[in-house]
This record gives sequence, structure tokens and C-alpha cells, in this order.
Amino acid sequence: MAFSFSSAITVLPLLFTTVLLIISHFSLPAYAISSLKSGQWLRSGKSLVNAGYSFTMNQDCSLVLYDSNKQIIWSTRTQGMDFGCNLKLQHDGNLVMYNTIGNMIWSTKTNKNTWKIYQLVLRADHSVVIKDENGHIIWDNELSILSP
Repeated sequence: MAFSFSSAITVLPLLFTTVLLIISHFSLPAYAISSLKSGQWLRSGKSLVNAGYSFTMNQDCSLVLYDSNKQIIWSTRTQGMDFGCNLKLQHDGNLVMYNTIGNMIWSTKTNKNTWKIYQLVLRADHSVVIKDENGHIIWDNELSILSP
């Protein structure tokens, strides 16, 4: 079997693509999300992650802040109230957990009756806060009452 320059040219793009896929699979980091903006959802089974901490919307409808050893730091204490709940940061600043049919299960009770840009942030100091567009904290998990 003789070497053909034209056959090498047709194989090179395939080889190059394969090598790139292998390298990207093993070397590109997964970018963790540590915040939500107004109108965004944290879906069941998903987490915000920062500095080894995770703020997780569990499938049993519990919203939990875990440390790097999966020990609970904070919780809404809503586990078992339904299944498949999702969390939304609303445009009025209220963080609300909804069940699968849209009923509210839990909220931060921070609705400000004004349409602004709010941000839910998992900070590196393991606190979770909601900030308004001016950076003012309107809710902090460390100061909240843990009741549904």
C-alpha cells in the first residue's frame, strides 16, 4: 500500500477534530454558575456553586446550602412538600420556589413591588444574598427565618 498525499489531506481534518475533542473533554473546565439574575430559574437538581459551596434546588423540593463535604449549612426545610420544584428570582426581588403545577412552596418574602434588576449570589463566604441593581442586599440567608 503506497502513501498518497491526497489521502493524507482528507484524513487530516478528521484526525485534527478527533484530537481537539479528546483534549477538550479532559482539559476544559466546567464553568460553575454562582448567581441568578431576575427572571432566571434554578431548576430541580441544579446548583449554584462557589468556593466549594453549593446552593442546590433538590428534587424533593428542599433548597439547601451545602459545604464542600455535603454538610447542610442552611435549608428552607421544605423537603418532601412536593417533587420537582424549581426556584425563580422574580423581577420584584422575591425568590420563589414553585412546584410542578406552579403553586408557591416557599419564598424569601422580598417582593418590592418595583420592577428592577436583582441578583441572587452564592458568595465565597458561604452566604447567599439577593442584591438590588445598586448592590444593596435585600435578603441574606444567614438572617432569614427558616420556615416555609
